[in-house]
Amino acid sequence: MTAPSTPGRVVAIGSVNIDRILRCPVLPAPGETVLAAGSAQGFGGKGANQAVAAAAMGAPTCLVARVGADAEGRAALADLRAAGVATDAVHTDPDAPTGLAVVLVDPAGENSIVVVPGANARLTGAEVAQALAELALTAADTVLTSGEVPEECIRATASALPAGPRWIHNAAPAGVLPDWSDPGLRRPLLVANAVEAAQLTGRPAPGAEATDRTDSTGDATATTATALAALGDGAVVTLGAAGALVAAGGALHRVPAPEVAVVDTTGAGDVFCGALAARLAQGASLPEAAATAVAAGAFAVTALGARGALPRPADLIDPTARPS
Repeated sequence: MTAPSTPGRVVAIGSVNIDRILRCPVLPAPGETVLAAGSAQGFGGKGANQAVAAAAMGAPTCLVARVGADAEGRAALADLRAAGVATDAVHTDPDAPTGLAVVLVDPAGENSIVVVPGANARLTGAEVAQALAELALTAADTVLTSGEVPEECIRATASALPAGPRWIHNAAPAGVLPDWSDPGLRRPLLVANAVEAAQLTGRPAPGAEATDRTDSTGDATATTATALAALGDGAVVTLGAAGALVAAGGALHRVPAPEVAVVDTTGAGDVFCGALAARLAQGASLPEAAATAVAAGAFAVTALGARGALPRPADLIDPTARPS
């Protein structure tokens, strides 16, 4: 698809967190105490991560969110602005702290995450609707939502979003999707990983052997992607090292992923979504945008932290590129 003469914007609606990262020899089992090998602190939250990733890919980006009136909130806002994200629609909450995520990472890069929502849980549908109205969105723009804000914010997007802009909803954490069956409501392109997609569609969760089988006939993962697409306006199911499946318009497209040395998978899905939204806003087709997003997500796992390896377009020209 030819890029529009004036690329669209990405509008991310989502969470802002401070991430506290613990590097563990193993992820603790229930009742087990583990001594961490080290710790770090960074910025996170699905909305903020996705916005920063979209901006890194060259898309004009703004964030609709809520932070606390604390040092963490001020630092998060400064970090977003330094990354090129407009924060005019980020509200400061006088009564709730900025969100917090505690991230445990093992030597293989797998993680466990506990989130304290804080101010994120107080973002309202009215604030979302007001922001969407004030932004005067066009058909070139892409709106990106996720599951770390109250459901009323997603419902408000469905009702307030005009017909032109594209809408992506990252259905993570997985939960019950809003009812957007009313013909007056917008339906989003749904993005989820294989486990989340299975939960959302009521299908069995895939085993490790299932995620690599992505043919369009008789494949449990492909069937789940098709079922997820029917719940929205198409779907993209991410498969980790196996890439992604795009289900839209009655067709399935497999997007392979480059091989990389995994350091930390935290935030890889957010980088995927941010890159996907940026490329759609820049005029790419959905399969083209998904290919870029897969490469971006693979790049993201090569460093510690949700934003340890944020790719820019030049980083994805060479699939063997690594962050310096």
